[in-house]
Amino acid sequence: MKTGSIWDSKFWCRLRLFSSDTKGATASFLAAGLISMVGTVGIATDTARAYLVKARLSQALDAAGLAGGRVIFSPTRDDEIKMYFHTNFPTDYLGATTGDPNIAVDANHEVITLSASATVPTTFMKVLGMNDVTVSSVAEITRETQILDVVLAVDMSGSMSWSAGGGQSRIQAARTAASELVNILFGQEAIKNLLKIGVVPWNSKVNASLNGTTFDPLLTTTQVVPVFNNPLTGAPQTTIWYAGNSLVPLLSAPAADWKGCVYSRYHDNVDPLDDADTQLGSVSWINGDWNAWEPIGPEGEPVSGGTCTGAVGGSECRPCLSQGITPIRNVKQEVLDAISELQSPTGSTNISQGLGWAWRVLTPGAPFTEADPNPPGDRQQAIVLLTDGENVGGSGDGYKAVFGTGSTAQSDMDSRLLELATNIKASGVVIYTIQFANSGSAMQTLLKSVATGPDSPYYHYAPDGAALQQVFQEVANHLSELRISK
Repeated sequence: MKTGSIWDSKFWCRLRLFSSDTKGATASFLAAGLISMVGTVGIATDTARAYLVKARLSQALDAAGLAGGRVIFSPTRDDEIKMYFHTNFPTDYLGATTGDPNIAVDANHEVITLSASATVPTTFMKVLGMNDVTVSSVAEITRETQILDVVLAVDMSGSMSWSAGGGQSRIQAARTAASELVNILFGQEAIKNLLKIGVVPWNSKVNASLNGTTFDPLLTTTQVVPVFNNPLTGAPQTTIWYAGNSLVPLLSAPAADWKGCVYSRYHDNVDPLDDADTQLGSVSWINGDWNAWEPIGPEGEPVSGGTCTGAVGGSECRPCLSQGITPIRNVKQEVLDAISELQSPTGSTNISQGLGWAWRVLTPGAPFTEADPNPPGDRQQAIVLLTDGENVGGSGDGYKAVFGTGSTAQSDMDSRLLELATNIKASGVVIYTIQFANSGSAMQTLLKSVATGPDSPYYHYAPDGAALQQVFQEVANHLSELRISK
């Protein structure tokens, strides 16, 4: 507020009288000089303080905007913006006062515009009738997603049908949370050219067919390839097979009632250098060439000379999941539809299956080719792995139960998982792991090692459905890149 005039003080009254003394011209010049000097110094000092306040105000708006951009679709967004603003613009900074920032959100274009003003008290400029000055600043934050490919690897083992609290099952909670991640990344856009998301359901194995398709043995085709040694038989071979509803090459023709699952490319022998379960594409060793996968029969691995029924671990000899793989795509509704189909969990837990196939879906090159091999700009690739259980061996699992059944197989299965995760991270892919509704310390140690980092935002523990939703929000927001546009 501006009050009084520059002649209100006794000092200035006397100076006026002094300057009006006609007995000497020097007095007039001195008075005029003092007025000019005091005014200049005062303006410079108060202006410098106002400039510092404006700079701090701008920094606080930028920090608040970035924080708001990370949670642009969260109901707590405005509260977080205000909290970050006031944290970065301390109360009474250089004597200035300010209120909450003004917040305007364009959700369709994912833009947040913030504005704020601060009142700065003056010192020297008061003699000119200016008790304070007001400074203002504006920040506009545009949430920008880089080229981003993401695969959601969702546990569909039997325990995912158990309760997650709040009257919902674990798989229901997973569907809700995963859908929210998709909505955050896509925003209000139905199609996003710089974003692709895929879905890999898994339990003890993975259905390698394309989700939503039906196997027809009459549509199985063969392809002649250069001679290779079949890693299972050691015999030379020039043919691989393709089921009509799968992109995955097979070492032999699938049975007429094939459900879509394949075994891990693993040998149960003493040679550690003839396996390909922790590798990406075709792998050639002295003992054979893994350029295709072995199809699993409808009831899993026949053991002890019979079928799974009644054999060792018979109850774990579950059929393939009915849900196949959804390759990465840039249409939001198609991804949401794939998530909504994650129903009826069954079977045991083999984490390597979900992680390994997520890597293959994510990476350019056969069998999945949706990822651009030559992206036009910087690209992030990430796997979000959700599981509620430890590795368990079972008849008919992806490893043919070679590590045993039940928890006795856990140590060897964990070792394969860690080797796989190391290779994935070395390829530049970011891994997020979510330990859901299972507080086991051994599982925590394992998943922390699998993740890109042992703590948030890469590893998370979600005890229930509500926490899981928050975790997926944090992962989604971490995947989003922000830039200050003004």
